[in-house]
Amino acid sequence: MKLRVMICAMVAGAALFADDTTSPTFGMIRVTDANSCNTILGVPWKNIGDDGDATISNLVSTANLEAGDIVYLYENDTWCGYELSAGGVWEALTTVNGTTIVNPESADVKRLARGSGLIIQRAHNTNPIYLCGRLDDSTPSATAIAASSSVFFGNPLTTAKTMSSEGANGDKIIFLKNGNGGSIIYEKKNDVWGTYVVTTTTTSRGTKKIQTWTPGCTLAPGMGAWYQAGEAAASITWGN
Repeated sequence: MKLRVMICAMVAGAALFADDTTSPTFGMIRVTDANSCNTILGVPWKNIGDDGDATISNLVSTANLEAGDIVYLYENDTWCGYELSAGGVWEALTTVNGTTIVNPESADVKRLARGSGLIIQRAHNTNPIYLCGRLDDSTPSATAIAASSSVFFGNPLTTAKTMSSEGANGDKIIFLKNGNGGSIIYEKKNDVWGTYVVTTTTTSRGTKKIQTWTPGCTLAPGMGAWYQAGEAAASITWGN
């Protein structure tokens, strides 16, 4: 099976629970994907029970998922994956995208840092996906992206993230265009993130398409995407 870049438009809502303002906040984010069976999500949580990065088994709730659904990761130019078994357990794959994985980490061990991203591939997409864990919006974190690399990244906050000074000119962020499966490409030009918007105008001479550069790039809570860095390394800061 060949994986395709499929970044999904989504609506994410946070359900958070805490006993008081000094206690750790635990909860979940529900992500409703109305477009595709392949959903890219941003990792929003620390691990349940400690201050470390979230493990796959703790992060991705198996509620609403089915046996055969798969979590895919892309790290250090390498794919890895975890398939949900009939017993409701995430099992590490030994072959992903035609590549053999030697001694893959188990889902109880494999961790993802806040701000990283993952694909969830499902047989059906009628049910929402739940990401679970420990919230830490108050502590800033950063996602480091090496020069000339392509990585999954995602908004780990419960509020929208507007891209501003992050990255370098020529860097790109790729989302899926809701509805028809095409992609929206945001690029940083002249120190501003933006995209080309195509509009159609009808005149007496016929139909004309106009392409206009439109500034702005915002990630919804829990939203993931591809980040393609240029010749310079990038760093995305999350939180205050």
